[in-house]
Amino acid sequence: MTIQLMIQLLEFLANGIALGAIYALLAVPMSVVWVTTDVIDVSTGGYAVVAGMIAVTVGMPFGPIAGILGALALGAVAGGIFLCFHKLRRQRDTMLIVLATFALMLAIESGVLSTLGTDNRFLEPLPGTFMLSGAVVTYQAIFNLGVSIVVMLILAALLKFSKLGLQMRASAISDRAAMLVGVAVRRTQFLTFVFCAGITGIAGVLAALAIGITYASTFIFTTVAFSGTVLLGKAGPLPAFWGSMLLGVVTAVSDAYLPNGWAAGVPSLLIILVLASGRLPATAFTGARP
Repeated sequence: MTIQLMIQLLEFLANGIALGAIYALLAVPMSVVWVTTDVIDVSTGGYAVVAGMIAVTVGMPFGPIAGILGALALGAVAGGIFLCFHKLRRQRDTMLIVLATFALMLAIESGVLSTLGTDNRFLEPLPGTFMLSGAVVTYQAIFNLGVSIVVMLILAALLKFSKLGLQMRASAISDRAAMLVGVAVRRTQFLTFVFCAGITGIAGVLAALAIGITYASTFIFTTVAFSGTVLLGKAGPLPAFWGSMLLGVVTAVSDAYLPNGWAAGVPSLLIILVLASGRLPATAFTGARP
């Protein structure tokens, strides 16, 4: 009996890691946008849902590419909103822009609902499973983890070695100081929205393969992204990645052992606990910078 329980727990952990890989590709982009622009992009979940829905509608093999392009287009819309509203900011308060991205998320959710209805939509997942110490692990789970790791490596290389990455890092430290040394800060911030929306689009395609998506996933994905971001994301992309992996494992284990439906509340509960703990500074959502 003990061995059987251990095998079940191992399967739950494997499922949690696969789920966390998707969560990471939602939280990391939100984290990058946050540290670069001081704005929480609440429409993040919408990018993922649109990418996944387009991928399902177009089908394989071109659906994922079309879906990611759709996410990039929405990222450009969000970046445009950021630039338009930026001049209206008072005392560097970003709340107006956050509310604008929230409105964009609602518009995306309504558009998906009116166009495609309430059905849960899937792409055909990768077939096959293998045994790991007696536990059954799907190839789709390994694929999710592999894609997430590759995206993180590409992101790390971009931030460290590319011109755009250096400009993003400079803008994250101090946008005013970056402007003084000649960095096109607003253009960099706009491109950050677009680039990060593309990463979120990858998460949407993986979600369509692994767990399916509906119009309601827009808010769920945004909540998950925000949970991973507030957990460790202000410290940077890599901590956000590990925070999201932890969140995926906790959600999968909760889904197995808690009463039906409780696991869906884990991300929201995490947000409440983090905010109540006071571990985020009072200036976290006001755009305060050196």
